[in-house]
Amino acid sequence: MIKMIALDLDGTLALENHAISPSTQKALSDIHHNGVEVVIATGRRYRTTRYVIDNLGLNVFAVCNGGALVKAPDQSTIHIETFSLQPLLKSIRESGLTLFAQRDAHQLGGADFVVDSVLSWNDMTQRHIENNRDWCEISNLSKSDAEFMVAGCFGTEQELKLLSNQLKKQHGEAYNTIIVPHLESDWFYCEISLNHINKWQGLQKILTIFNLEPENICAVGDQLNDMSMVTAAGHGAAMANGHPDLKEAADFVCGHNQSDGIVDVVEYIRKHNEQQPR
Repeated sequence: MIKMIALDLDGTLALENHAISPSTQKALSDIHHNGVEVVIATGRRYRTTRYVIDNLGLNVFAVCNGGALVKAPDQSTIHIETFSLQPLLKSIRESGLTLFAQRDAHQLGGADFVVDSVLSWNDMTQRHIENNRDWCEISNLSKSDAEFMVAGCFGTEQELKLLSNQLKKQHGEAYNTIIVPHLESDWFYCEISLNHINKWQGLQKILTIFNLEPENICAVGDQLNDMSMVTAAGHGAAMANGHPDLKEAADFVCGHNQSDGIVDVVEYIRKHNEQQPR
């Protein structure tokens, strides 16, 4: 039986302004109340994840920050992993990019993320800061001994690929970098985490709570940062609008994010479970 559906947000479940289509919301509500746990697994921070959860209308578990943070339905922190930015900071500044460092503000208080103040900001970094003034702190990160969950930079795809290669050259396999498109612009975002951090690693913390195995999970996403969960889950689905490599690796491809593709997945789960012995 499939007993859990794990959903990415941007490009998968969420529409513009954190909305969820009525058809998708109804389909997920129906299966949630019929024994299939709905879980979010996203690269977003928890505050903006909550916007979508509130629109979903269900109290659900959430894997955030690409797997570094796991939250319960009551918004408490189940699991968090952090690391020091100091080994990375020199390389990132040499690339000319500005580092964002994510925190668990619900647990620690204060800002959701800290932005390095040393270099001038590119247009996308400036825009992101202006849109999040109430939840960000601007400071010289080299003077901070704090640890953070995930770091990242906005830049062109070429700039971020060069940065990723440089970090790998200098630090080997210590860090994982994933480059994803910013859905509302032509910019890209490079997410930097400890090497073992990914969405599947975060989901495993929730599987333990429900005593579930990988074959009980259907995971759905659209980008390369969904690869770990889509390939490790017993049932992996890629959105029609997804990255070609993810679609190739998935068990099946559902409809487009803008056309209730998640409803296709819900129907797949229903048919699969109906065929299982009771």
